Amino acid sequence: MRIEIPKYAKNLAKKALEERKELPKSKKFGLDKKQASKLKINSGVERAKQLINNKYIKGEDAKSLARFYSRFKNAKTKKEVGALNLWGGKRFGKKVYNEVYNE
Repeated sequence: MRIEIPKYAKNLAKKALEERKELPKSKKFGLDKKQASKLKINSGVERAKQLINNKYIKGEDAKSLARFYSRFKNAKTKKEVGALNLWGGKRFGKKVYNEVYNE
C-alpha cells in the first residue's frame, strides 16, 4: 500500500508545526518524539515532518494514521484539532482511513 500525500495535507502539517512552536509548553498540542516514545506511541511532530518531507505514506504508517484519525475525527478542542492537523488534518485522515479499511 502506498498513498500519495496531497499538498493540502503537507501544508496543514507544516502550519500546525509552526503554530505549535509558538505556543507555551502548557498549550502545546501533539507529542514530540521523546514524549511519544515514553508512551510507546507515534509522535505527531514526527508524523508532521514525515508528511512534509515525503511524497507517499506506506503500509504501517498509513494504518497508524488511519487509527489516529478514527480517534480524533470528532476533534473539538484547540489541542485536539492541532494534533489532528499535525497528522495531515481531517480530510487527509478520512482519505487514508478509507483507503486502509476499504481495500
